[in-house]
Amino acid sequence: MVSEDSAEDSAEGGADEGAVRRRSALLPAAVAAVVVAAVFAASGIIRGTFPFGSLSRSTNDLGTQYIPFFAHLWDVLHGQGQGDLLFNWQSAFGVGFLADVGVDLGSPLSLLVGLFPRDQIDLAVYVITTLKLSLAAAAMAAVLLKMRPGPRWVAAILGVSYGVCGWALDDGSYVPMWLDGLIALPMFFLVAEWSLRRTNRVLSVLVVGLFWLSNFYTAYMATIAGGIYLLARLLSSDLSWSLRLRSVVRHGVSFVLGMALVAPILLPIITTNRAATPSPSGIFHASAMDLFLSRLLPLSEGVGRTASLYVGTIALLLALTMPFNKFVPWRAKAVWVITTVLVALSFRWAPTQEVWHAFDTPNGSQYREAFVLCGILVAVAWVSVAHKLPGPIALLGGGALLALIAVLSDGSPLLTEHWMEMLIASGAVTLVAFGTIWTLRRFPRTRRVKWPVFAAFAVLLVVVAVETTWTAVITDERRSKVLSTSAVPWNDQQTKRYDELRAVDGWPAYRTEPGTSVTPNDPILLGGQGAGLYSSLLPHSVNEMMTALGFGWSGYGRAARTLDNPVTDAIFSVGARMRLVDGNPEITRATVPPLVTVRRRLDAAVPVDINAPNAYAAQERLLGSKVYEIPEYKGTRFATGDVKLVGACKPGSTAYLFMPRVGGRARLTDGEWHDLSSTRRPGINTSSAMIGLGTVPATGVVLVEVNFGEAPQGIPPRNAIGCLDQTALRSAVKKLRATGATDVEASGHSLHATLPAGSKGWAVVGVPKIDGWTCKVAGGKSRTPRDFGGLIAMPLTGTADRVDCTFVPPGLRRGLAVGAAAAVATLGIALFGAVRRRRRSTS
Repeated sequence: MVSEDSAEDSAEGGADEGAVRRRSALLPAAVAAVVVAAVFAASGIIRGTFPFGSLSRSTNDLGTQYIPFFAHLWDVLHGQGQGDLLFNWQSAFGVGFLADVGVDLGSPLSLLVGLFPRDQIDLAVYVITTLKLSLAAAAMAAVLLKMRPGPRWVAAILGVSYGVCGWALDDGSYVPMWLDGLIALPMFFLVAEWSLRRTNRVLSVLVVGLFWLSNFYTAYMATIAGGIYLLARLLSSDLSWSLRLRSVVRHGVSFVLGMALVAPILLPIITTNRAATPSPSGIFHASAMDLFLSRLLPLSEGVGRTASLYVGTIALLLALTMPFNKFVPWRAKAVWVITTVLVALSFRWAPTQEVWHAFDTPNGSQYREAFVLCGILVAVAWVSVAHKLPGPIALLGGGALLALIAVLSDGSPLLTEHWMEMLIASGAVTLVAFGTIWTLRRFPRTRRVKWPVFAAFAVLLVVVAVETTWTAVITDERRSKVLSTSAVPWNDQQTKRYDELRAVDGWPAYRTEPGTSVTPNDPILLGGQGAGLYSSLLPHSVNEMMTALGFGWSGYGRAARTLDNPVTDAIFSVGARMRLVDGNPEITRATVPPLVTVRRRLDAAVPVDINAPNAYAAQERLLGSKVYEIPEYKGTRFATGDVKLVGACKPGSTAYLFMPRVGGRARLTDGEWHDLSSTRRPGINTSSAMIGLGTVPATGVVLVEVNFGEAPQGIPPRNAIGCLDQTALRSAVKKLRATGATDVEASGHSLHATLPAGSKGWAVVGVPKIDGWTCKVAGGKSRTPRDFGGLIAMPLTGTADRVDCTFVPPGLRRGLAVGAAAAVATLGIALFGAVRRRRRSTS
């Protein structure tokens, strides 16, 4: 329990004691880290997942989003990236990157990816993931000993229990940035301890800043948990109310300054998130109580459906001894039991669930804060043990509560085979080990005999390792049946595609489109500069522009997909394109306008009709020429659900079909079937891209058959069919090349184009117009460019011969100002503390 004397410790006081404590915590932390790494590796070996077998571990977004972002970070670190930490030229035809860095790559550990070869990106991410799990375990073991002196071997076991808790195995292992929150939780507990003891004021600010930089999302949850922990420690202490209030103020100041220090990243994230493509909020439904409780037990799995609360039988049993442990003061006992129950209940009430998720109910896993309760359970177990090892009554009481949980959970479909045997075996070994040690310490002659303690520690450590490894194997096996693992680790095929793309790359003279056949993030994974981008921060304006032009998307609009269309290739200066034929890359070249073109005038906006989107007219507007014929057609729907459309176009033109809100397949006049990519919840989760059907026959009759499969979706809207005149397109491209930029240069987050002397009208840049761009013409004043159908446009004068555009992430300048102010304040606190200590030592 914290006393007033301990709260008054200063930096110079108790230095020797602090050094001793640090040394005593080093070994348990190291043991916990090593065992966690061994457990995680062993589970992969048993399952046969990468890097120990042929099974992919790229569950869900790991392979399609996070690994490609790590690959892009590798390129930036090695000076091979097209862009920098502020801007990404390769994805979605050019978007900001700083916010993605803050969300996915903010941890300093992400920089370790640069130490690996690029074709070992998957291995780099695996190593970083393992390291984060180990650091979380080590941090928890060390913080427990800082919280209160106690048996170091128990601290090591509890550190392992936390490092491979159910949330870490089930939710965090395939979302690497969330694991920063797993580390942040015990570190924020440590900040609370420093607030109690009035020490390490500056270090507290830096720790908070580090983890808010690493991943603000889970850091937010860990911040709430740190506040809960501090309140529990204060309420269970014997401090005066004035000292308690001062501790709360110190804690609050540490977090305010720490968060302000990283405002240069936080504010751009907030600003970019507001402009991002929205996804529908999830609807929270609390799971049944038996399902909820069953997630506390070994060999359970229910990713996304329930909270992953497993901390191992030993840690859970020790936590359950708290109410019965007579050595724990009644106040501490009441505070920690009530705290644990309230936190658990907050997971089952919609309003508090919204608070845990920053008032945005996720549509994926809805218990992303579960690691908080795992950490609190481990802390409660330590409080029970650290005062004094629980005796027979406490052990039996804890065992009875554990049995009650098992009985209430029996029948839960989330419990797998042999869970009961594992629970009984682990519980029995724990009871016997702690009971034996307690009995031996009752006799004076055996108090100094250490080998029983070492033996108990070894046995319990083996139990923890076996149980958590088995649970990890079961978790991964069951999860792989629920979530997709389609992405594979980097292989020879990807190396071949990567080399082919680099061989034809001509950026910024033209773009090379890699497609999105491997992942939506193929441009940053394989190379090139294309439409593909899968990010929760994909700008909504970019999604709207690309949808209007006929591009498809998935992931509720957060995953932009490629469009194989010569008109959009001309608009975005796509001069080379890779297609996969039986898995092999085939590169085609095309003559396209430069990235910056000059127009005499800008055509008026194309009317938007959500019931009949006219992507062909939208393309013509940005191209500046009429190249499509949009025929009237008659539609017939059959009882089978098929639809037949009949119209007329110029013979020899190319027929296209755009039906963005439906799924199925289509073909032209008994030709080859073409899939509409929207096959999962059309119009909600995915949207189909425009597809080319083939050449219009000599008769001029365009007969399109559409098959919706098992879900008939009505007659296609007007403007679904368009026929491209290739001759007109070639003429339009020739005109744009003749008047366009003679030279284009692109640096990290800026673009420079040399125009023909005396250019008039408008300079149109084939880059999405998003907030943050400023341009100047002929060295003039920087101005915000105009939005021309989603692209950047700048008015020209008669002397215009150059356009220079620069991107600065919105919120960055304000963030730098806030961060600088926080740095000054933090430095002031450090200087004030140094002067105060000097005066004390002098007096």
